[in-house]
Amino acid sequence: MEKKLGTNKKFILTIIKCGVSIVLLYWVLRKTNLPDIFLAVSSAKIPMLIAAFVIYLASYYIRANRWRVLLLAQNVKATIPYLYKSYMVSIFFSNFLPSTIGGDAIRAYDAWRLGTSKSVALATVFLDRFLGLLGLMLFGLGALFFSQTLIAQLPLLNLWVMLGSAGIMLVVSMIFIPSQKISRVISKIQLPFWKHIQNKLINIIKAFLAFGNRKHALGMSMGLSLMVQISVIAHYYLISKALDLPVPLLSFFVIIPLVSLIMVLPVSINAIGLRENAFVFFFAAYGYNIARSEAIAFAWLAYGIVIIQGLLGGIVYALRK
Repeated sequence: MEKKLGTNKKFILTIIKCGVSIVLLYWVLRKTNLPDIFLAVSSAKIPMLIAAFVIYLASYYIRANRWRVLLLAQNVKATIPYLYKSYMVSIFFSNFLPSTIGGDAIRAYDAWRLGTSKSVALATVFLDRFLGLLGLMLFGLGALFFSQTLIAQLPLLNLWVMLGSAGIMLVVSMIFIPSQKISRVISKIQLPFWKHIQNKLINIIKAFLAFGNRKHALGMSMGLSLMVQISVIAHYYLISKALDLPVPLLSFFVIIPLVSLIMVLPVSINAIGLRENAFVFFFAAYGYNIARSEAIAFAWLAYGIVIIQGLLGGIVYALRK
């Protein structure tokens, strides 16, 4: 009975996300000429798109190294090719089967296959994902402090900066202060809607607790997370060059982390709708002479590359034992 309820809930959430994606796409496309979008996509420079594709694939090599560092901290040995393939397969499941088996579940299973416990496998995958988000936050917050243009466009930006800074301080405290003490403090807080947030925070703490005094591994993983973000920014910059968009590289160090954080929000299917609206907004906020059709074409080309990588991940999954 509980399993059926869980399945129904997941199905309903998927339907809601589909609805959100449709509404967001309608919103961004309602004043845009579709032929103009297709014209921009068809006129993109193929060599630049290939370079963007290769750089994004290379970013998964960095991610595989980050994951390997976390596994080694738990005395779990894994090769980079094995972890790289696991990442590729996870892309396939995340993009083509988002409502059934998530990409993180696949990676946790692959970590468990290496001979570790389920709890350690889950902890490494969870922490790998969390450090990736933390890298995004660091880039995004750092960029916001130096972007007066965006501050003028977003009145609540200072609040976002403070909340993000508080989150980073919490993470830092979990690294340098015994996790049990933080867990006790969090469990004593009684606020409306706090229970759900409380459980999430306790899961984060447990993941850090699993690494004990292995702060060197956490620091190295954080450094690799920043390298991942740089490679992702380079990937998007090359896509902009493929479309001849007049956006300087430094602006992408602000735009991409913020758009990526928006795309992480679990309110749509694979960030469809969120992605397009975010790029239209941020390109306009900077005052660049970019048509809505070009901004949407940029978003669709970026997503197209992800889809192709997902298909490659499906081939890897079909061929692996």
